[in-house]
Amino acid sequence: MTTRLLDSFTSAALDEAKWQPLQVPTGDGQFWRYEDPDAQVRTGQGELEIRLPRFQLQHEHISMLDNPKHLLALQEPVDLAADRITSIACEMACENHNGCPDDLFDGFAALSLCDPASGLIFDFVLSETCVAVIHERLPLPGVTPPGEDWLHVIQSPLLTRNARGEFHHYEIRFDHRAGRCEWLADGKRIYQAKLPAHVRSLIVAAGLFTLKPQVPGRGSVSNRGQGRRVAGAG
Repeated sequence: MTTRLLDSFTSAALDEAKWQPLQVPTGDGQFWRYEDPDAQVRTGQGELEIRLPRFQLQHEHISMLDNPKHLLALQEPVDLAADRITSIACEMACENHNGCPDDLFDGFAALSLCDPASGLIFDFVLSETCVAVIHERLPLPGVTPPGEDWLHVIQSPLLTRNARGEFHHYEIRFDHRAGRCEWLADGKRIYQAKLPAHVRSLIVAAGLFTLKPQVPGRGSVSNRGQGRRVAGAG
């Protein structure tokens, strides 16, 4: 495997030439920007921190737009090698603010990898106490045929747990020779899935999410005064 540091996070401010809030098409010629107005972003000493004491961003009707609260994406995609393993990894910790630390869907931090050409998502996510894998195909307009989106959430509580502010090593490996991807926490394999041959590059992102469906007649219920803090290092 070849190792390349995506960002050293040594400067006093986020390098906006490298990182920007992710935008996704809404299907009407417009774009939705995953940028919570109350997010506090800090870098330095090799670490990226996103602090959001109270989630504000929401969308009343579309879950894909409602649940990501603040998501910073690397502007240069990472290419996946055809002849060797490509590994994308970080050290990551999460802290709860006001919500339930044991409810993963109430708010979590994520290392999120996206193939915009197919809508496929490869994520490692964690709350203050829980760790999980999310493997998903987003319902991207013009990309994903109607009815072909899906969402899998996988937890292995006997293999991995988390604690407030505790850093662990999270790694996602892509092996085109074997046709698979693997999720590893502190070196232990948590999950593996088939890697489609057409996935050739990924957008790397980090941020804060909920995972709550809209309620008929009420709309979004993802924000209820809770927030989260994520800290990560490459």
